[in-house]
Amino acid sequence: MIGRSKEKAVFSLFFFLICVFLMTEVVQGQQIWETGSYPDEAGFQERKKHLLQRLSEEPFGKKSQGTATCPDTGLTFKTWAVEGETVYSPFTGRAFTQGPTGYFGARERAKDGQIVRFGGDALKKDLIPAIARLMLQPSDSLTKAWLSIPGNLQQQYHFAAKNWARFYPLLADEMDPGWKKEFQQAVASYAANDRPSDGYRKYAPLSTPHDLVGEPGKLLGGNPKDGGTENHKIMWRTSAWVYAQYFPDTALISGWPVHEVDSLVENYFRVFYQKLLETGNGEYDAEIYYPHSLEGLMNVYDFAKKESSKELAKAIMDYFLATLAIKTYDGAIAGAQKRAPQQINAGGELSGMLHLWFGSNKISSDHLPSVHQLSSGYRPNKFTWDLYHKNFPLPFSMKVSRPSYHMDQPNQGQEYFYGSQNFGLGSIYVNKLDNPNQQVLWSLVVKTKDGPKTIGGGQPFHLGPGGHSPYTQTMQQENTLLLAVAGTSRKPEVPSAEYSSRASIGSKSLVKLPVPDVAAGTFDEWFEKARFQEAAWLFLPKDCGDISQKGQKIMLQTDQVYIGITPFSDKFYWLKSSGDRELKGKQKILEDYHVLVVEGGLSGYALEVYERNDFASFARFRAEFVNQSYFRKNEEKHVLTYHNMKGDNIEMTYNNLGLRARGKINGTALDFENWSSGACYTSSVLNTGKGYFEGNINGEIFKVSLKGIKISYEK
Repeated sequence: MIGRSKEKAVFSLFFFLICVFLMTEVVQGQQIWETGSYPDEAGFQERKKHLLQRLSEEPFGKKSQGTATCPDTGLTFKTWAVEGETVYSPFTGRAFTQGPTGYFGARERAKDGQIVRFGGDALKKDLIPAIARLMLQPSDSLTKAWLSIPGNLQQQYHFAAKNWARFYPLLADEMDPGWKKEFQQAVASYAANDRPSDGYRKYAPLSTPHDLVGEPGKLLGGNPKDGGTENHKIMWRTSAWVYAQYFPDTALISGWPVHEVDSLVENYFRVFYQKLLETGNGEYDAEIYYPHSLEGLMNVYDFAKKESSKELAKAIMDYFLATLAIKTYDGAIAGAQKRAPQQINAGGELSGMLHLWFGSNKISSDHLPSVHQLSSGYRPNKFTWDLYHKNFPLPFSMKVSRPSYHMDQPNQGQEYFYGSQNFGLGSIYVNKLDNPNQQVLWSLVVKTKDGPKTIGGGQPFHLGPGGHSPYTQTMQQENTLLLAVAGTSRKPEVPSAEYSSRASIGSKSLVKLPVPDVAAGTFDEWFEKARFQEAAWLFLPKDCGDISQKGQKIMLQTDQVYIGITPFSDKFYWLKSSGDRELKGKQKILEDYHVLVVEGGLSGYALEVYERNDFASFARFRAEFVNQSYFRKNEEKHVLTYHNMKGDNIEMTYNNLGLRARGKINGTALDFENWSSGACYTSSVLNTGKGYFEGNINGEIFKVSLKGIKISYEK
């Protein structure tokens, strides 16, 4: 074991070499697609100061302890016992039998007394501060002992594996003799017949056991039925990729020889990248999952010994970040998302990650970044930086054809996005309910002096601004969005796939509800019934700006943006929290939002969004909005016609037999079959879909494609 001063010198040299490498590349002059073109290394270093230290001070190891209850006092305490073992109360000394150990607790002990299996997925979080602590204090024997528990080594499910794959190249040499062998044995035998999230629950059996390597011939090694989500597969496979380049030639990874794993997994990602360039990815702009996919890819970028591996990991990260950056405002994603929390842009890993790289607002001040980003040499390129900070001609429009989740069918969703300097508004037309709890159909992000504010809504099936209700449909033209809500028609004799998807959770009739009294004792019952209310809800953050009303028009004035809201019914009201009543469960959303409720058999609203600088004053905006914008509604034919201040005529026909509205914009019908000319992303600055990624910013054009095993960059 090396001395402490030498250990510190090793890690200092590691970070110094990364910084020197980056700064040298910048000095030599880089193309805008290269990592070395990142323009804010000094800012990055300043923002990350002390964060590794703070991360190392976070507690770990507590989640994986079970909970026991003293039979004498009823007080609980933590144990390392397995269910059925004898434990002793620290309060009275009474011996009693350990009951269920909880979601994360110990499940099995070997004959030598060591815990060989835990429940849950504690290492998703716990391994991060342990890595940080050992990076700063390599001789910390307690941390090393915890990292050597066989049950921890056995945890190679996706989140844990992604963390172990950062640990192994950085710190494996600092562990006690024999640790590498034990770790490699755990990796060699890893396979799981249940899901880490099962806990004490049991879902349907897996068609194929989960493991690090996956199934050859399947997208990222996972079958569509239950082979893992996109980010799960990325984490598993990138971990196998790193292990394969660091383990001895005789080692196995989930039963596969290392040399086979290296070429197999690299090919998975080569196929995946080619599909990104042709169809886009299924788990697009995923607020809560992109950070973990990026961390897995960072492991390959930082530690791969093969240049082809490193280049491929970089290209995929560049794609993820560029396509995310173009829709992001001050750390918040605008428009549609696949797999996002129901309270959109509430802050989390992605917010912290974007703050470190791009210097943007940090939505959640109490969230620490991952050790992956803090110790990585990867940086977003200049092109992505400019997209994120909107350093190109504005406003812009973008169309994106989204594939099916498993990327086997192109153009299964038609996304539209409009971006300006201080706001982004986007929406998507979908023909399938695919994980509706995490599907964001539309959202508006507005930049303010207090950080970005996100506006969303629809039929209140999910009782929040996120989630996809099958009763909600949208239509968008530039800065104007129409949202409509209506019931589902009776099942036709030959139902379409789109109808069947809608009816899977949207066959129930919508109901009229009275205006509630939030302070009344009946509000709990009302709120639960509201999941099927015949109404459209609009969620406006309470600290977003000043709300005013004139007749049937509502205006919102923020720091930099003016918003006009037109309810499609004269029956509307505000759902507000009351200081006389404690809100609970999903009702707590009312603590953060004013909620506009628009009732009716065909209900909804229109939004028009403008930059403040477009008008001489708010009074001028208000007058023009009240006098120039109007709508007509034909409830019998389910047609809404809206005329906005720009002079656009938007005709929306609500589709009771499906999920996508039909309609015309200035007389031209929506064409879902030929949505995006580039087959995926079509915009003035970013285009994909023809087998290459094209960037075009301020007159500088480049293309990225895959040629054989090489990533090709062309000006």
